[in-house]
Amino acid sequence: MDLTFYGEETKGLISVDPRTKVLIFITSSLVCVSSFSDLGIALYSVVLCILFALCGKPMTALKAGIALGVVLFVRAVMGSSQGAPELIVMILTLVTTSFMFAFPPIMSVLLIIKTTRISHFLSAFQAMHIPVKAIVPAAVFFRFLPTVTDEWNGIRKAMAFRGISLSPVQVITHPWRTIEYVLIPMLFSSISVMEELAAATMARGMDVDVRRSSYEKVKLRAADYLLIVLFIALFALSVIVGEMVKNGAFL
Repeated sequence: MDLTFYGEETKGLISVDPRTKVLIFITSSLVCVSSFSDLGIALYSVVLCILFALCGKPMTALKAGIALGVVLFVRAVMGSSQGAPELIVMILTLVTTSFMFAFPPIMSVLLIIKTTRISHFLSAFQAMHIPVKAIVPAAVFFRFLPTVTDEWNGIRKAMAFRGISLSPVQVITHPWRTIEYVLIPMLFSSISVMEELAAATMARGMDVDVRRSSYEKVKLRAADYLLIVLFIALFALSVIVGEMVKNGAFL
């Protein structure tokens, strides 16, 4: 799955306010801990994938939908299979269950990261009257993620030039070498990046306790209100379906 940070919103069929995306993330997290039914989580996840496609990321939505369909198929086959090895069934159950319950929040986080500009997100924070002391760390954090990704790519290329593999097998068999060649450079690089980003944020006046002007227009539109009602309703439906499954009303 493509993990490009902070995409453009204008390429999608609809534009969703960052505050609506935050609400979707909250409902997605609540679905994971409140629903006990594959049907409820699957219905919520399908609608989330459709929203992802409408926001301008159809390929990501398609890949996520295919992965969800494969996991649901595996869980259906496991439920109807008889005489399968218990160890394999246990492992598949653990993996597919973890995937099902982690899918909605992960997709909602990707929706925020991949379809929201940082400036738009910070303007939404300001419109929510969040204190400046909270906005400044958020600004540094949002800038920190793509910068650290670039640092990681540089470390990986440097290790490749020196003939050092970072494959999972090498990481498991030589953990101390991984710490020496990867984690330590990442830690020192992350510290310097955080200091530079914090200084840049302060230089732009983010710490001034006054309302800052912005080119970004943050406004809840009709589509945002519709999505808020839709995802709250989906959350309630998934909980109801989960309770019915828990009480044995239907499988």
